[in-house]
This record gives sequence, C-alpha cells and structure tokens, in this order.
Amino acid sequence: MQKRQVNVTNPFGVHARPSAMIVQLASRFRSRVSLTFNGHTANGRSIVAVMLLAAGVGTTITVEAIGPDEREAIDALVELISSRFEKLPVT
Repeated sequence: MQKRQVNVTNPFGVHARPSAMIVQLASRFRSRVSLTFNGHTANGRSIVAVMLLAAGVGTTITVEAIGPDEREAIDALVELISSRFEKLPVT
C-alpha cells in the first residue's frame, strides 16, 4: 500500500473536469486507487465519488493505491493534482 498527501492548487478545486482526469488516470493502473478528504473516501475510478469529495483549492487530499503498480499510480496522480490538472502524465 502506498499513500501520499497532496495539496489542491487548482483555483477551482476538484470539480468536474479534474475529477474526470483523476478517473481517467486511475483507470490506467491495475491497483485500486482511492482519495480521501475531510474524512470521506472516494473510489478513484468513480467520477461521482471523486466530485462528491468537494475538495477546494488549498485543501489537502490523501491519495492511496493498493496493488501491483501502486507506486506508479501514486506518482502519476500526485503529479496530476500538483500540476493544477494542466495535463495528464504520460504512463
């Protein structure tokens, strides 16, 4: 299991487009991915669950992955969130 915290720097937080990007990226990995914010955990492959986290700018979310490519999944998701959702990392 890999787990890392990352700050949301996108001025609009994790809204529809960033949520879709998270789901698209998480779906590339075999590991199970989840995101946690404010005591709520979302499946990283569910756009509705990720959007319902309602993580705004300046908040910290925890990204967790369990599986054979967990390190790569965490690295890619942290890169995406840290980059203000400007582009999907190449995996």
